[in-house]
Amino acid sequence: MIFKLIRSGLGLSLLFLSIAVKAQISHGGEPLFKNAKSKIEPKLVKLPKFNTISKSAIESDGKYGVRLKHDQYAYSFDVDYSIEKDGVWEELNDGRKVWRFSVKSEGAYSLGLEFSEFRIPFGAQLFVYNDHSTKVLGSYTYENNKKSGKFSIEPLKGDELTIEYIEPSEVEFSAELSIETILHDYKNIFNLLKGSNVKASGGCNVDISCPEGNGWQTEKRSVCHILYNGWIASGALINNTRQDGTPYLLTAYHVMHEQEVADAAIFYFNYENSGCGTNDGERSQSISGSTLRATTSNLDFTLLELSVQPPLSYSPYYAGWDRSGTIPVNTTCIHHPSGDVKKISIDINPPVSATYSDARYTFDENTSWQILDWEVGTTEGGSSGSPLFDQNHRIIGDLTGGDANCSNSVNDYFAKFSSSWANYSNINQQLKHWLDPLNLGVETLNGYDPSFKINASSKCVGNDFIVEAIVNEGVENMLWDFGEGATPSQAAGAGPHDVSYNTVGNKTIQLIYRSNGVDIEISRDVKVIDLTKLSFDYSIQNKKLTLINQSVDFDSFTWNLGDANTSDEVSPSHEYLNYGEYTVSLTGTNDCGSTSVSKQIEMNYDKLLSVYPNPSVDKFTVDLSKIIYTKISWGVYSNTGMEVKTGIVSSFSNTLEFNLKGLSAGIYILRMNVDGEILKRKLLLVK
Repeated sequence: MIFKLIRSGLGLSLLFLSIAVKAQISHGGEPLFKNAKSKIEPKLVKLPKFNTISKSAIESDGKYGVRLKHDQYAYSFDVDYSIEKDGVWEELNDGRKVWRFSVKSEGAYSLGLEFSEFRIPFGAQLFVYNDHSTKVLGSYTYENNKKSGKFSIEPLKGDELTIEYIEPSEVEFSAELSIETILHDYKNIFNLLKGSNVKASGGCNVDISCPEGNGWQTEKRSVCHILYNGWIASGALINNTRQDGTPYLLTAYHVMHEQEVADAAIFYFNYENSGCGTNDGERSQSISGSTLRATTSNLDFTLLELSVQPPLSYSPYYAGWDRSGTIPVNTTCIHHPSGDVKKISIDINPPVSATYSDARYTFDENTSWQILDWEVGTTEGGSSGSPLFDQNHRIIGDLTGGDANCSNSVNDYFAKFSSSWANYSNINQQLKHWLDPLNLGVETLNGYDPSFKINASSKCVGNDFIVEAIVNEGVENMLWDFGEGATPSQAAGAGPHDVSYNTVGNKTIQLIYRSNGVDIEISRDVKVIDLTKLSFDYSIQNKKLTLINQSVDFDSFTWNLGDANTSDEVSPSHEYLNYGEYTVSLTGTNDCGSTSVSKQIEMNYDKLLSVYPNPSVDKFTVDLSKIIYTKISWGVYSNTGMEVKTGIVSSFSNTLEFNLKGLSAGIYILRMNVDGEILKRKLLLVK
């Protein structure tokens, strides 16, 4: 659909004053002693020297045939420093106390920290800084406390850093701070990621802000850069059938499959250049920590749940997915090669089904998509775990590894989303349990944009949906299209707007706007319902009734079983004490109200069997659809008692068919033994 864009003239920047502060990794403020002298200087702790031999040992994977595309940038020192036994305390005149601890790892381009214990009281602040950088990390506050007790602090440029903890005079408890890991950056990750003298990724890589990425400005917001235990990789936020913004993130098994690693991982969003090749990307939007939800060594996927929901100021997008396993027409990958700003790779041809194997991993057979050749860009170390999108902009895989590089961009392998879905039944080894919590069984799901607000996913015919956009500043030309049967059909501006529909079914609400010179298009599906789709069927086995609910678009059900018993199950079974006729009714409730439907059910095989056509010139059919049986033996007899046709139904079928062609016209008797119960029917054969 082509929209005529209308300038809305809205001051939308005010909408972003509400930020989920808890999700931010730091909360602002200033340390006390970065640029001021203290009475007591903290004792500097020096780590063992990190040398090129250690570096060589770390980077030996490639020599032994490992083709995975994560990448190590730092050496991990295991340490044991704590607020109780290390550093120095100083009491200020106003009653506050300050703890400082300094550490140096000679030659490091940057240092990162991982706390095994991080619990600080309300009102306290923690900062990290050094003398080589103007950047101050923090403050970190009680809002950064996590259930796991773990917390990671992003790398700070330079080979020395100081931790400064400021505690009010009165607190509910004393801080618990223990450092278990210090990360020594030996690859100059700051210069690489800042795009200065040394370029992080190969020259063939294409910025997501270049023209090749114009059609992917929505999906790019799902992709993040990951730092974990001295390594770098990529991942993507992914939608679930509740479409509620649960912060699930898809990456690879070989990237992360242990909870202790997930606890300390840092996830950076919107790390990208503002323009094509501008080299101004900033890692300023991050979240620390996650929970491992599902993974398996047999398939190269991991599903994480971030410690907090990304705030709207991060402009998050939860990508859609396709679990059908259908071969896509073409594919696109959005990723952070070598820890660089966000890049895009495009293959204009379909991938092929393949098996990934290298010196370290062999994943289940035919559970990978193989990209034969990238026409745009490539992938590198740091791209692992990045999403593979199909032509419909839905995720169909995550990157494992391969041979592709700027010199020869061929043979990359992505774990198939369709295999990760439910190849394994354990909920901790599959995506299905987490991404389809409503058990809808859908094969595809569109993405979810929390900046696109709708007050309900379904409404009754004629009732209003309320839609509203919460978008970043600089947005213009905003137009809504509400689709077929909508009143109104279109609207301009952020809203909120009221829209209703006069027909039932799935409806697509579409929003298009212009942001920083790029057209953004977002769509969400809603369902319009009524009370007409309530129905049920049934089958019996002796005195047991099995009800089959065929209703659509109802939220709850109540059954009256006709013998003073009721049930609120979707499709219950019930055993009656006596044979006979019972009135069974079903009441369904949804947003439109309640409605009921009833049936007279005869709990007797004899009343449930029907023969058609009868009379017949040759062929007869017996309807068995309402009964459940183990075995039926049957015979057809003349009016003198002579047997003319026999047979056995040994496995369940809805019908029994037989042909009396060649017999004389007249009356015949069908005799059936249904699991020991004898049933008879008259048959009239005519010429």
